[in-house]
Amino acid sequence: MQRQVAEACGYGCRQQLQRLDQRDLALGLLIEAVATSPYAATTLIIVTEDDVQDGPDHIDSHRGPAFVVGPYVKQGAVVHTRYSQVNALRTIEDLLGTQHINLNTAFQRPMAEVFDVHASGMWSYAPVASTVLKTTSLGLQDVKFAAGSAITPQHDATYWAAVTAGFDFSDADRVPVAQFNKVLWTGLMGDKPYPALRGQTRSPQDDD
Repeated sequence: MQRQVAEACGYGCRQQLQRLDQRDLALGLLIEAVATSPYAATTLIIVTEDDVQDGPDHIDSHRGPAFVVGPYVKQGAVVHTRYSQVNALRTIEDLLGTQHINLNTAFQRPMAEVFDVHASGMWSYAPVASTVLKTTSLGLQDVKFAAGSAITPQHDATYWAAVTAGFDFSDADRVPVAQFNKVLWTGLMGDKPYPALRGQTRSPQDDD
């Protein structure tokens, strides 16, 4: 199912918000498949964001979400400990019992605050789709949608094509990152001020 959702988005998701929520659903379906499989008791899933330094939010330019799912993980917890990608690698090393990749992982601590070693190790997961996916042609009849009012995209495909005209999407890392971030922010957040780097004054020409 997750593969069908991922493949269908090429023509079923016409707006950026739909694409983001489709990827969330695909990830949720993958986690559900593991949770209901014989491998649930011995599988840990760590999800991190790629290239979080490519744009600031209201806290920090290098902040990004990380999700940990599996046995002995604290259920429904939000851990505020500051971790990096290297901490995630160190955690994987310790769980697999392998040697450290290099000194970077050797001198970092594992993500211990994420786990509860006194738990039973049992876990389950049921994905819930954003209601914005009801506006696509994916045909998600067997998917549970989130409660609440339906969300509709603010813009259609014509808008996104116009504001990204001239961008090179033929391969990864070919679009102007700072400009693309602002295009996404304006398209999704409207007139809300774009996040600025804390403690630093920037001119409008910095990202041109």
